[in-house]
Amino acid sequence: MWKVIKWPLIYFIIQFLLIVIMAYFYIQGGHAIDEFNSFLLDKQLLIVVILGLIFIPFLLMDYKKNYYSSKEKKINIKVLLIFAVLLSLVYNVFAYYINNFTFQTSLFGGNGNILYVLIATGLIGPVIEELIFRGIIYNELKRRITNMAAILITTLFFALTHFNIFQIIYALVLGLILIFVYEKYKDIKAPIILHMASNITTTLFVPLLIKDNFIVNYSIFLIGLIGLFLIKKYTNFFKI
Repeated sequence: MWKVIKWPLIYFIIQFLLIVIMAYFYIQGGHAIDEFNSFLLDKQLLIVVILGLIFIPFLLMDYKKNYYSSKEKKINIKVLLIFAVLLSLVYNVFAYYINNFTFQTSLFGGNGNILYVLIATGLIGPVIEELIFRGIIYNELKRRITNMAAILITTLFFALTHFNIFQIIYALVLGLILIFVYEKYKDIKAPIILHMASNITTTLFVPLLIKDNFIVNYSIFLIGLIGLFLIKKYTNFFKI
């Protein structure tokens, strides 16, 4: 059981310690502690980058040592990228209008520094998450329980690490797809590529949705659905 929860637990502890250290120096700099939350929100992407630089080398070593598969297949990167982009477009248009009519959350309220977001959530975040969830946790669970149970537990765990209702829903869908892609190619690079493409598309596309042009957004939604249908019909992407 320790091997399953080891990396998420260590990640949480290091993140907590990093926040405590930042809070200490923030207060020592003469700032009020009640302003720290705003400061931390502004620096959250920097925290992801720092944690990535710390964790990725160790996660890679653990994965290659204990879970690497010699059955890796050639990855169809082109189809993988197109699928990720189309899926992200379809979901974000759908979630945007559902959010406007129901929850009214701030999920579509802007992305801050676009370069920071791309680096943290488009590049580093997916590598960390794929190595932890699909690379280590999923493979470790498969050694202990049935494949289906391992899929469900890994996907649910992955979804619950996202705190917005729309992110949780998307993470449930994306989590299943990422495991499917991992099993299809037996290569952790495949879900990493898909995850990166999905996050980068979301980062670049969501600000455009703020303009609230229904005709354009609806057209993008339909193009995305048609594209996903064509991928299913004319490629072997959905076949293991």
